[in-house]
Parts: sequence; C-alpha cells; structure tokens
Amino acid sequence: MTDKKFRAIVRIANTDLDGNRPIYMALKKISGISYMFSNAVCNIANVDKTKKVGELEDEEVKRIQDVISNPINNGFP
Repeated sequence: MTDKKFRAIVRIANTDLDGNRPIYMALKKISGISYMFSNAVCNIANVDKTKKVGELEDEEVKRIQDVISNPINNGFP
C-alpha cells in the first residue's frame, strides 16, 4: 500500500475538479481553459499531465494555480 493521500475533489481556480481524472483533462472544466492551454499549464508547472488530480501534491496544485492566475509571469507566450 502507498502512503499517498487521495482527494476526491481538488479546488483549482474556484472550480472543483474530479480527483479521478487526469489533470490535463480536468483543467478543461475551468472556464476559459482549452486542451492546448491545459497542456501548456502542465508543462510550465512541471506536472505530469497524466497524473490524477487526486494524487497531486499541495505544491503541484499551487504551481498549477499560479500558472493559471499569472500565465505571462510564468513564461507563457
């Protein structure tokens, strides 16, 4: 057994995301985020896009939130 804690719902950008979905698919639920932007957010935040939302560390959630909030400050073209 692993010691990882799994969260069924994770809140990013004032949107509840399903913990069982991959992060790049779940981010598309947020208003204004497309597949391409979601993919770019995962790359810039240095998060494996196939990782399930419920398995994300708090640090990874903060990085994703920061990139979504301030894309230009994080090197987004």
